[in-house]
Amino acid sequence: MSETTSDSCPRCGGGFHCGVGDAAPCACTTIRLDAATLAEMRARYATCLCMNCLASLAAPKETGRPDLTPGRPG
Repeated sequence: MSETTSDSCPRCGGGFHCGVGDAAPCACTTIRLDAATLAEMRARYATCLCMNCLASLAAPKETGRPDLTPGRPG
């Protein structure tokens, strides 16, 4: 299964395929984010994030707040 690089993640800059317009559900539907993280993401980014960034944001953080900037400890 190959992933088409048609989008660029606004958080990390990596290429990925956003499947929101595909016939099958997008893989991002398997990631669960809390309401505060979703609100912060919507305020900061205008487009979809890649699966790696979404998974990173979904992971529990010691501070209790998501770090929306890649490469910085949460």
